[in-house]
This record gives sequence, C-alpha cells and structure tokens, in this order.
Amino acid sequence: IQGKQGGEDLPDPARGPANTGGQYGERMGWHLPGFDDARWATATGAAATPAAGTTWYRTRFALAVPKGQDATIAVAFGDTATPRSTARYRVLLFVNGWNMGQFIAHVGPQRLFPIPEGILDHHGNNTIALAVTSDGQTGHALEQVRLVTVRTVKGGVPVRMVAAPPEGRAAMVR
Repeated sequence: IQGKQGGEDLPDPARGPANTGGQYGERMGWHLPGFDDARWATATGAAATPAAGTTWYRTRFALAVPKGQDATIAVAFGDTATPRSTARYRVLLFVNGWNMGQFIAHVGPQRLFPIPEGILDHHGNNTIALAVTSDGQTGHALEQVRLVTVRTVKGGVPVRMVAAPPEGRAAMVR
C-alpha cells in the first residue's frame, strides 16, 4: 500500500480520507462517477475463472422512482437466500463514489447492501464500481450482482443528493 495519491492533498476531499483505502484503483479515482472509463474493456459478467488479484468493474444506470414513493434499494450479491457462498472472493462496493461496504462471499452473511437515497439518486444517473479480489481459482469468481427493491411505501420525505463532485478534487478546483 502506497497511501493516497497526492499525499495530504486528497483527490476527493468531499468524501474524505476514510472513504478509500490504498488500492491502486482507489488512488486513481476509478470508483468516482466522473472517472473516464471509455477505454476499459466491456464485460457482460464475471469470468468463470477469474484472474488472480483485483479486477475493477463499473456500470452506469438511471433510476426513475415515482415521486411520492419511499423506496429502499439495495445492491445484491449472488443468491440472497444463502448466507455464504462456496466461492472465495471479496468486493469493495462503491456507489456514486461512496464506499458502501465490503462483501466477503465465503464469510457472509450480508448479501444485501441497502443504499440510502441521497447517495443513490432515485431520480437520475448513478455509477456503481466494484473492486473484486480473487485468488484466481476456478469458481472463485464474482456472482451475479443486481439492484433490488427491498421495500417501497407511499410517502417519505424529500431527500437531496449528498454534495460531492463526480471527479473528486478536479471538479472542486475548476
């Protein structure tokens, strides 16, 4: 681990130093929604035999939760009815640049990661980044990842997005 890119001059002061660790992808801002991943290879799912080490995946999507609905939306890993997996891998989960947790497949039992509105934009664009670490053994690959609606009720209170620039410091100094 080599620390933060830029030393004490954090690349993302809005989200703070506890939001990221020392992984190369974190230091380079691969988890931030404004990162340009246009030159990355396209993947339709995790490989059956993953590469040993850490592989990053990113996706963008829009949500349009009806106004007047209070929805709990979560990121789900694999079979949510099974507390532990036989696969041995771990995932750092970033939603719109925010570190929302770590999933360790063979340890469990949490497979659902609810994302608070304000971090997840219920009425706009979102980015999810996953840093998947595996030993490269057959079957130790990322399981299906999907968004699920845990609960929805009529009502709720107005929520604003948490203020954080998509490119980290680069957006703050423009």
